Amino acid sequence: MRLVAAIGAAGLMAAALMAAPAIAQQFNALPVQPEPPGPVQIPDAPQLPYHFGKRPVAPLGEQFGNVAAIALMPNGDLLVFNRNPAIMMVEYDPTGTRVLRVFNPNIAMNPHGLRVDRHGNIWAIDSFLNVIYKLNGKGEVLKVFGVRGENAPWDNSKWNGMFNQPLDIAFDKDDNFYVVQSHGGTSPPADCTFCATYDSPQTHNAKGHAVFVTHSPAIPGSDPRVMKFDKDGHLLASASLAHADGKLPTIHTVIVSPTGEVWVGDRASQKIVIFDKDLKTRRELQMHNLTCGFYEDATGQLWMSTGRDGLVLKLGWDGKVQGWYGKHGTVRDSNDVGEGHYMAVSKDQKTIYIADTVLAKVLKLEHN
Repeated sequence: MRLVAAIGAAGLMAAALMAAPAIAQQFNALPVQPEPPGPVQIPDAPQLPYHFGKRPVAPLGEQFGNVAAIALMPNGDLLVFNRNPAIMMVEYDPTGTRVLRVFNPNIAMNPHGLRVDRHGNIWAIDSFLNVIYKLNGKGEVLKVFGVRGENAPWDNSKWNGMFNQPLDIAFDKDDNFYVVQSHGGTSPPADCTFCATYDSPQTHNAKGHAVFVTHSPAIPGSDPRVMKFDKDGHLLASASLAHADGKLPTIHTVIVSPTGEVWVGDRASQKIVIFDKDLKTRRELQMHNLTCGFYEDATGQLWMSTGRDGLVLKLGWDGKVQGWYGKHGTVRDSNDVGEGHYMAVSKDQKTIYIADTVLAKVLKLEHN
């Protein structure tokens, strides 16, 4: 494991690492699995007894960038991880109404997953620069896993110390941690004149200003995988989640069940892939909504956000939907859910927060 502790200006570091723009249509990308066209399927289960409450307001006169993830501290405080560099990490009180601090501005070039472990450490993922930060509760960096701004082809004989689009992280009772990776080379960072982005049809069509990553050692998102590490970051096991048709999936979320199974969300396939703790055996649950973001609350209840389907699902550990709430929409200043990326539930289940990475807001559900 190679640990890198320095955090500089993400745009400066990334631009220094990247090559010149690509020749038109010669992309550093592979075909990506598309999401189902819809319409959104409403589960055959009761609508949950919640209503939308007042949404958390971005601090310092700023607006949220796309809200990648949210998490709850052990005392219930709300953490928001969003793509506005000036307010990239914000902590609110448990009600989401009072800002307690704004910290670690510009820590990531493309914020993605955010989790808090049982010790109160904060784990933040930069899916573009391929690193995972382990922070203490104060937000100070303890370790950095991965090699910042780099990737390499997978080697089954020995881990190369690098990730390829890490997205989410989960922990077991022994503090081992599991990482899922691959966004198919999509979900580029915000455009700017002094940074880098993926060399893909998506970014070329956007006609932005960033330099393209043209010759990375491995194509971004080309190794969909779940990995198990011990608490110090030594690789213990891994399993490929590549699709037989060669299209790159989005392996978006991971959680460890109360029995130690490892549940992985293959988002566009609307599947939950379930492994044993050593990632040797697997089975699948076919869902009917996008498997975007898992959350286990303090009671052991399983929840799942459904991305662009706009729903929050309450699930049993058999995968059956027990209830749902929410609706997809496109209006930012409303209770529409553009993309329910990740979610969190208070200990008493009275409050649910949803990170919306399309409409750039945090939604709040309150129990009736």
